[in-house]
Amino acid sequence: MMISNRKKLNIIFVLLQKISRIKERVEEKEGIPPSQQRLIFGGKQTVDEKRASDFGIKGGSVLHLILALRGGSRF
Repeated sequence: MMISNRKKLNIIFVLLQKISRIKERVEEKEGIPPSQQRLIFGGKQTVDEKRASDFGIKGGSVLHLILALRGGSRF
């Protein structure tokens, strides 16, 4: 898995696991809450309730982790 700053992160998971579980694994390793994670595969954002295999993710696939911005500015 690649984090937005180009850091590589190896996460081992079962292809039948839901994306939400993969995000939990990222939190365990990196301390990034799942709510702040966006996992991208094949140019598309994954959905927490679906399984990795639903997106065509296979062994050795690279997912991109984009960090969601918290909050926002008020005008």
